[in-house]
Amino acid sequence: MKRRIGCWLVAALACPSVISAQGSAAATSVTLFNSGRVLVRRVLPVSLPVGSSTRPLDLGDFAPGTFTTLDPGVVVTGVRFDPSTSEEALLRRSVGRQFQFPRPSAATASATLLALDPERWRWDSSGKVIFGRPGQLQWPAELVPTASSTDVTIRSDRARQGIKVMYETSGAAWSATYRVFLGPQGRIEGTALVASGPLDLSDVEVQLLAGDVGRPAAQMQRAFAAKAAPMSEAASSYIDGVPQEQAVGEAHVYTLPNRMSFVPGVQFMVSLFDPTPARGERRLVLGGGLPFYGGFGQQQDETPVPVEVAYRFERKAGTPFGDLVLPGGGVSVFDTDNAGRMQLIGQGSIGHTPAGKELLIPTGTAFDVTAKRVQTAFSTARATVAPYSTVAMASYRVTLQNAKDSAVVVDVREDRGGEWSVIESSMPSQKRSSTRVVFAVPVAARDSAVLTYRVRVVW
Repeated sequence: MKRRIGCWLVAALACPSVISAQGSAAATSVTLFNSGRVLVRRVLPVSLPVGSSTRPLDLGDFAPGTFTTLDPGVVVTGVRFDPSTSEEALLRRSVGRQFQFPRPSAATASATLLALDPERWRWDSSGKVIFGRPGQLQWPAELVPTASSTDVTIRSDRARQGIKVMYETSGAAWSATYRVFLGPQGRIEGTALVASGPLDLSDVEVQLLAGDVGRPAAQMQRAFAAKAAPMSEAASSYIDGVPQEQAVGEAHVYTLPNRMSFVPGVQFMVSLFDPTPARGERRLVLGGGLPFYGGFGQQQDETPVPVEVAYRFERKAGTPFGDLVLPGGGVSVFDTDNAGRMQLIGQGSIGHTPAGKELLIPTGTAFDVTAKRVQTAFSTARATVAPYSTVAMASYRVTLQNAKDSAVVVDVREDRGGEWSVIESSMPSQKRSSTRVVFAVPVAARDSAVLTYRVRVVW
């Protein structure tokens, strides 16, 4: 199945004295992370002599501490990165400099910047010092850079006409989104939404990395502002097919089938996999009334409790759905109404899900299935010797009401840490773990059901 994706392409401008970031796009590939990190790999067409030399590179905004070469015999010995294009940064470099300030009814006056935090200026004509900006600051054009600059010192074992480099930048990111369609022809679709952010690269190979790769404890970050591309520079690009997925270490990487172009501010979408048959079952769950830890007391009134809705999908290995690797992301669940129209009936999210692991998607609360819980009895007794624990006996009644035309089953849960147990109940219970007990309560169509149980809790 083909996907047509709108994207923008811009022309690359190369300065003879600077090696352009766009200059060797055919050898460029980037890996995008969910967190906004971007790993760039490229070949720069730079002429290197034998030995050490310093070259200016037009790399845009990036993290200079991550810059390295991928060529044996080439060593980066120094990087000087100047990102200062903001007025605040330029002011800090201009302490002691004289500036011109136009006056509405007089000749242009000049003042000298003495210090910052706060700004202090001295009028050159009178010698008096004022706090705050004297007026609209006029910057000489030669003092205002239009882009970040980078000088890299490289030592090479031989003369070269290009080098392979790798570095990190930030701003571009991707996120996974899924659409689940219920019913006899149920299926799941997965897409990746890619946001270019400030990234400006043409005709690059793109990988999307899913997984938690960590981050250094003390890493300097730089915030980048995206700029919009003029519509006159727009052109069409296409993504044909789905990405190729592979495991790399403890992460998974999706390589897009076509080379793409990034223009600041532009987004595009690509399918992660072809639509895949998927059959799920609805789960109705009622949360417990006990606090997980600590003591509790009497409860006076019957309380409405929301019935949570989730959809469970079994994913057996060797099946198309079971073999899918699903990066964490948002999930929308759809079903058809009586007229055959598709309706959005729930939304939730999933974490990174490996192949073969079942999928449980919480999507909200039930409309037609309601519940009330009331504490019907409560007593406590305190030990008279160490460790002086308290033993509580509490009884509960849960009333479930089903307004649907079909029967349902509601899982009534109690979750509690420490020493506790269900000592009697009107329906069988299943102990799922040391902290969880579940009652599967059937409720007939347009009917109600009542569950009673008694617990013993020690704290």
